[in-house]
Amino acid sequence: CFDRTSLGLAFDQDVARAIGDALFLRVEAIEGFGGFPLNGDALLDEVTLAMTNTCDVFMGVSVSPNSPVSDAFAITRPYATFPFVLAVADPDWQRLGDIPKSRKLGTAMASMGEMNYITWAQQQPENERWVRLPYADFDLMTTRVLDGSIAGMILWQPALAHILASRPDAKVLRVIDSAPVPSSETRVGALVSSRNSFLRAQIDEAIDAIVRDGTIAGLIEKHGYSGRAGE
Repeated sequence: CFDRTSLGLAFDQDVARAIGDALFLRVEAIEGFGGFPLNGDALLDEVTLAMTNTCDVFMGVSVSPNSPVSDAFAITRPYATFPFVLAVADPDWQRLGDIPKSRKLGTAMASMGEMNYITWAQQQPENERWVRLPYADFDLMTTRVLDGSIAGMILWQPALAHILASRPDAKVLRVIDSAPVPSSETRVGALVSSRNSFLRAQIDEAIDAIVRDGTIAGLIEKHGYSGRAGE
C-alpha cells in the first residue's frame, strides 16, 4: 500500500518493485489512501485496516526515533534519506545568512524542516531571525517565492523535485545553503506487521542488497532527487 497523495509515490512504487525483484516476489500495488489533515487524524486507522485486510507492506514511512508507530507495526530499515532544502529565486544569495532579516521565509507546514527552523529561531534574538510563513500548499508557496512575496522556502527535496518537474516557471529556483540553520533530513522506510518478523527480516535484507548494488541510488537519480541510499 501507498499514500496516494505522497509526493514520493512514484519513487516508493519503484523501490517496492525493486524489493520484490530482490526477493523473487510479485509486487501487487494497492491504490492506497490519502487526503488526511496535517495532524494525521484517521491515518493510523486507515493504515491499520489496510494492513489487516489487504496489505503486507505500507511504503513511504518516516523512519525516526520519534515516529508515532503502533505496537501492531514495525518499521523496516531506511531505504533512502532525503534532506529538507532552502530554495530561492534570487541569484545573489548563496546561503540563508545572505537573505536580509526583513524578508520572510516560507516553510512546509508541520514538516521536520519547519520544526528544525522553529527550534533554531527560538534560540535567537528576534532581530536575528526571519519571519516564518507556514504553507500547506507547496504550489502556492512556490508562486510566492517567484513573485517575491517571500524570499525562499524550506521544504522536502522530493517535493521541490516535483515542483521543478511540473512547473516550467520554477526552473529559476535553486537550492542554497541553509546556514546558519542546521540541516535536517528524513529517512524513509516501510511499515510491516509486528507479527510478521520473518517478512520484516526479508525486506531488511532486500533493502541492504539494493542499497549496496546501487539500485536505490539509480532510482534517486531517476526521480531527480538529491539524497542518499539507505541511512
